[in-house]
Amino acid sequence: MPDATAYGWPTQIDSQLECDIIELMRETTASDPIIGFAAAISDSEASAYVRELRENLRTDKCRLLQVRRNGVLIGLCTLRRNFNPNNRHITDLAKGMIAHRYRGGTVLPAAFYEIALQCERDGVDLLTLDVRADTTAHHVWQRFGFEIYGTLQDYARANGNSCAGHYMMQKVSDLKRRSLAVLQEKLTEV
Repeated sequence: MPDATAYGWPTQIDSQLECDIIELMRETTASDPIIGFAAAISDSEASAYVRELRENLRTDKCRLLQVRRNGVLIGLCTLRRNFNPNNRHITDLAKGMIAHRYRGGTVLPAAFYEIALQCERDGVDLLTLDVRADTTAHHVWQRFGFEIYGTLQDYARANGNSCAGHYMMQKVSDLKRRSLAVLQEKLTEV
């Protein structure tokens, strides 16, 4: 039976999705840093994160992309919406994660394409994000065309060390085009 991957935008978090999110966060932080969390997310940190995410979804302050393969949550990304009248064209890519075993395939370019489509529906023309410098995620964002527009040397502190971070951006139309091209390339490799 072929893998069935589904991309969706839930508007609320039920108890099953809450458990799935926490499990994915724990798996992801075990292999890569997620800004704002230590290597092992405590139960209280996980609960606080889901509580905040629920509230942001309820008040329409964010969008939540979930990626499921055969019903299992393998990817997640939040888009923080900007409601300032002069900045509604900008959305921030926040916590994004893909289960380690699904990286490098079609999940990420397909997720970026879905994100671009949602941004178009929301009237968003520009995506921003921030990322710890010189991490795997930083290099992935660059490969997908995100450009640095600023650097903060004391961006994050982990294990007693200060880490630099980059603020990056990309036009939604460019991300849509790039992600579709990468997705088509990966599909022809199969």
